[in-house]
Amino acid sequence: MIDCIALARIIQLENDVRHAQWRRNEDAFYREYGRDSLALFTWFGNALDAGYAWLKTKKADRPDIGRSACDSDSCSGQAASARM
Repeated sequence: MIDCIALARIIQLENDVRHAQWRRNEDAFYREYGRDSLALFTWFGNALDAGYAWLKTKKADRPDIGRSACDSDSCSGQAASARM
Protein backbone atom coordinates (compact mmCIF):
# COMPACT_ATOMS: atom_id res chain seq x y z
CA MET A 1 0.00 0.00 0.00
CA ILE A 2 2.83 2.37 0.84
CA ASP A 3 4.42 1.54 -2.52
CA CYS A 4 1.27 2.66 -4.33
CA ILE A 5 1.13 5.91 -2.37
CA ALA A 6 4.82 6.57 -3.09
CA LEU A 7 4.31 5.83 -6.79
CA ALA A 8 1.32 8.18 -6.95
CA ARG A 9 3.35 10.90 -5.24
CA ILE A 10 6.25 10.43 -7.70
CA ILE A 11 3.86 10.72 -10.64
CA GLN A 12 2.30 13.83 -9.11
CA LEU A 13 5.72 15.45 -8.62
CA GLU A 14 6.73 14.62 -12.21
CA ASN A 15 3.51 16.20 -13.47
CA ASP A 16 4.12 19.30 -11.36
CA VAL A 17 7.64 19.64 -12.79
CA ARG A 18 6.31 19.19 -16.34
CA HIS A 19 3.61 21.83 -15.79
CA ALA A 20 6.20 24.24 -14.42
CA GLN A 21 8.32 23.69 -17.54
CA TRP A 22 5.31 24.36 -19.73
CA ARG A 23 4.62 27.62 -17.90
CA ARG A 24 8.20 28.75 -18.47
CA ASN A 25 8.45 27.50 -22.05
CA GLU A 26 5.26 27.09 -24.06
CA ASP A 27 7.14 25.37 -26.88
CA ALA A 28 7.91 22.44 -24.56
CA PHE A 29 4.19 21.72 -24.31
CA TYR A 30 3.77 21.68 -28.08
CA ARG A 31 6.86 19.52 -28.56
CA GLU A 32 5.47 16.94 -26.15
CA TYR A 33 1.84 16.93 -27.32
CA GLY A 34 2.17 18.22 -30.87
CA ARG A 35 2.88 14.85 -32.48
CA ASP A 36 0.74 13.65 -35.35
CA SER A 37 -1.87 11.07 -34.47
CA LEU A 38 -1.47 7.50 -35.60
CA ALA A 39 -2.72 6.74 -39.10
CA LEU A 40 -4.98 3.96 -37.81
CA PHE A 41 -6.83 6.34 -35.48
CA THR A 42 -7.19 8.90 -38.25
CA TRP A 43 -8.53 6.27 -40.65
CA PHE A 44 -10.96 4.93 -38.02
CA GLY A 45 -12.23 8.44 -37.25
CA ASN A 46 -12.75 9.18 -40.94
CA ALA A 47 -14.60 5.88 -41.37
CA LEU A 48 -16.91 6.70 -38.45
CA ASP A 49 -17.54 10.15 -39.87
CA ALA A 50 -18.38 8.76 -43.31
CA GLY A 51 -20.65 6.11 -41.80
CA TYR A 52 -22.53 8.69 -39.77
CA ALA A 53 -22.95 10.93 -42.82
CA TRP A 54 -24.23 7.94 -44.81
CA LEU A 55 -26.79 7.11 -42.12
CA LYS A 56 -28.01 10.72 -42.00
CA THR A 57 -28.57 10.87 -45.75
CA LYS A 58 -30.02 7.36 -46.08
CA LYS A 59 -33.58 8.64 -45.59
CA ALA A 60 -33.21 11.06 -48.49
CA ASP A 61 -32.15 8.31 -50.90
CA ARG A 62 -35.62 6.90 -51.48
CA PRO A 63 -36.46 5.83 -55.06
CA ASP A 64 -39.46 8.16 -55.37
CA ILE A 65 -37.50 11.35 -54.74
CA GLY A 66 -37.11 12.08 -58.47
CA ARG A 67 -40.81 11.58 -59.18
CA SER A 68 -42.70 14.77 -59.92
CA ALA A 69 -46.07 15.62 -58.43
CA CYS A 70 -47.37 16.23 -61.95
CA ASP A 71 -46.41 12.94 -63.67
CA SER A 72 -49.99 11.90 -64.29
CA ASP A 73 -52.86 13.69 -66.08
CA SER A 74 -54.34 15.00 -62.83
CA CYS A 75 -51.85 17.77 -61.99
CA SER A 76 -52.69 20.02 -59.13
CA GLY A 77 -52.27 23.76 -59.42
CA GLN A 78 -49.60 23.87 -56.79
CA ALA A 79 -47.45 21.29 -58.56
CA ALA A 80 -47.87 23.12 -61.86
CA SER A 81 -46.91 26.46 -60.35
CA ALA A 82 -43.85 24.94 -58.70
CA ARG A 83 -42.59 23.74 -62.09
CA MET A 84 -42.56 27.20 -63.63
